Amino acid sequence: MPITPLAPTVHISGITMDNVNKAQTPSGLVPGSGEKGDNTEWDASSLDSAIEWLESHASFLNKQSYTMVEIQDRMGGVAASGGMNGVGGGATSPLGAFDRAGDLARKHGSLFTSTQQNVRKLADDLYQAANALREVKENYETAEKANAMSAAEMERAFSQASNGSNG
Repeated sequence: MPITPLAPTVHISGITMDNVNKAQTPSGLVPGSGEKGDNTEWDASSLDSAIEWLESHASFLNKQSYTMVEIQDRMGGVAASGGMNGVGGGATSPLGAFDRAGDLARKHGSLFTSTQQNVRKLADDLYQAANALREVKENYETAEKANAMSAAEMERAFSQASNGSNG
């Protein structure tokens, strides 16, 4: 029974086995165009870029969470979405004064509030990620300095050993 060493699987008597002699990378693990894939090299400048990206997006989302109040204002403000539906009850939503309009305004108010809170939380989380990455960068730079000093010390030790001196 011939076995092809280049086949990704081997079939013998109805049993299928992986061919461990041929590597196969699943297509889902192959980086797309423009993606770095498994590139895990980092330096201080790439960490700075990541910190800047996180902070700029956090800033944008934070500003949006406060300017989005305009949406609530256009729906009649807090009073219109808080259960008052016009007829003897206070502010009327732009949707009208009938019962279903009041229900819809309350649902909109609830959705608005949860969305605003979640956008603010996301902004806070991005700021926290930037701060954590800043700490990683500082540790990276400290380790780089320590490694550079160790390399210099090793070089000094080798040069002293090659010159025959002891210290």
